[in-house]
Amino acid sequence: MAREPEPSISMLSETFDLYMKKGKEAKEKGNITLAKRNFLLAGETMMRMAKQSTGKLKEVRMDRARRLVELSDNLGKKPIKAEKKETKSEEDEDAKQWQAAKVPDIKFSDVAGLEDVKKAITIRMINPIKYPEKYRMYGKKTGGGVLLYGPPGTGKTMIAKAIANEVGAKFYAVKGSDIVSKWVGDSEKNINSLFEEANKQDRSIIFIDEMDNLLGRRGVDTHNDKRVNEFLQQIDGFAGRNPNLLLLGATNRPWDIDSAAMRSGRFSQKIYLPLPDGPARKFMIEKSMKGVPVDQTFDIDRIVDATEMYSGADLEELCDRAKEEPLLKAIATDSVVAVTNEDFDKVLAVMPPSVSPSELKLFDDYHDDVNGYIKKLKNSKK
Repeated sequence: MAREPEPSISMLSETFDLYMKKGKEAKEKGNITLAKRNFLLAGETMMRMAKQSTGKLKEVRMDRARRLVELSDNLGKKPIKAEKKETKSEEDEDAKQWQAAKVPDIKFSDVAGLEDVKKAITIRMINPIKYPEKYRMYGKKTGGGVLLYGPPGTGKTMIAKAIANEVGAKFYAVKGSDIVSKWVGDSEKNINSLFEEANKQDRSIIFIDEMDNLLGRRGVDTHNDKRVNEFLQQIDGFAGRNPNLLLLGATNRPWDIDSAAMRSGRFSQKIYLPLPDGPARKFMIEKSMKGVPVDQTFDIDRIVDATEMYSGADLEELCDRAKEEPLLKAIATDSVVAVTNEDFDKVLAVMPPSVSPSELKLFDDYHDDVNGYIKKLKNSKK
């Protein structure tokens, strides 16, 4: 019996979007079983798309497929609480080693928009290292950490790498989940060893993504409380030991972080990274389409207007998927096939933004609350 031909990339893409939509809807409604099933099917569909791809695109799709399968597997599972010491494997017995990445090659000029964010970070983190004598002259406070918060895909990691590039610092990029351990006391050891390793460098940046996993609100879990206390002690002491050590955190859930971490001298500087505005979206699309053959009637402004709620990560995927059909036609006909606005329209029809209006409102409300609290403090001092 003849084997049925594999569906086209465009058909698989539509199927993938459908499973993702159903998975998110089920998750929001609390139907974990249905959400797990749809995320798993989405992962399997993405893997089928990867098999029809080549080069970097194939790697990206395979990685995303694996992450969706992991999401399906872990959805609804409660974090493991360590009640007592268990026998560790040989790998666990070894002390966790933190390896600094090379100085990133990303610059602020590579980051689209966010001029207010760049200015705030330059004043707080970059200039104190570049011009320490000027800061001493004006008595400008330095030290403490900076927390970047905002919807997923808005460029928090990219900003962190640009800071490391600006000051020529070794870059320690870790996730909160990398530090948290199920073994009693190991999370605290991991925190201590991370700061010790970073302190050995002349200039270094500790960038911790998923800060809400590491510094959850205290009073619910004793293991979390010990972990938070150890981290706060490290924050309070690192500036005096090494003024060239910068601490940067990022989170998609700032409201879940323990309030003590937000105090002055810790993560007192909180910077909101919103969804990209029109000029920033245009910059991102132009960058993604640079060198790609496009039709003479290609109207980038129309795409910019149609992607108002899209994050930077959404725009990157949008451009990548819009290139697929012309690419396949170019391979089949051995010719150059230009990308058109219609190619983008087809993807936009099945690819909604990853951030919903309700999720965006949470960030806007939190941002307003933070600014309102600061204004209230200033008025009370007056």
